[in-house]
Amino acid sequence: MVQEGQSQEKAVWWFQVKIWSVAVISIALLSVCFILSCVETYHFTHGKNDKRLSELRTHHASLTCFNEGTRVTEKVWGCCPSTWKPFGSSCYLISNEENSWSKSEQNCVGMGAHLVVINTKVEQNFIVQQLNKSLSYFLGLSDPQKNDNWQWVDQTSYMENVRLWHHGEPNFPGEDCASVVFWNPRGWGWNDVFCDSKRSSICEMKKVFL
Repeated sequence: MVQEGQSQEKAVWWFQVKIWSVAVISIALLSVCFILSCVETYHFTHGKNDKRLSELRTHHASLTCFNEGTRVTEKVWGCCPSTWKPFGSSCYLISNEENSWSKSEQNCVGMGAHLVVINTKVEQNFIVQQLNKSLSYFLGLSDPQKNDNWQWVDQTSYMENVRLWHHGEPNFPGEDCASVVFWNPRGWGWNDVFCDSKRSSICEMKKVFL
């Protein structure tokens, strides 16, 4: 009887050892997978940032970085070209040089950016603080098919995005590009204008986060 009891205890003990061994091995494998995933994500993210930084340095002499708070235990810095204005996740450049819409967009692209895409009223409120009330500024919004199908240059959905037209605008066939302009007493809003008219412009690019 004693020997039989010892055999049962030994069998139970081996069963527990097997269970714990499986659990330990499973946890170890999961840990390895997690670590590899983190390393891969790190290299992917930082690889993209390094590429973006390299691209920006081909167009801009220097960058300015701002402390954007912390992410877990790692500091996060948002970087813009030194002459650009930072806001949210983007950098902005106000140009008073007057060009057509296509030339203005070309100039922005040449700096690694595009004509500004306004996504919120808060974003516009920040931008217009930098503008001259006597000037009109091209936005990255146009109607290239001339059929009232307005499109943003970065493929942001026009219908799902904020629309801040002046009352009654857009209102004139042939005026297929958008600008932001100050009208007294209405304040700042969007107006449809001829694409080949000469206006100032606003460029936008995404910040690089480090």
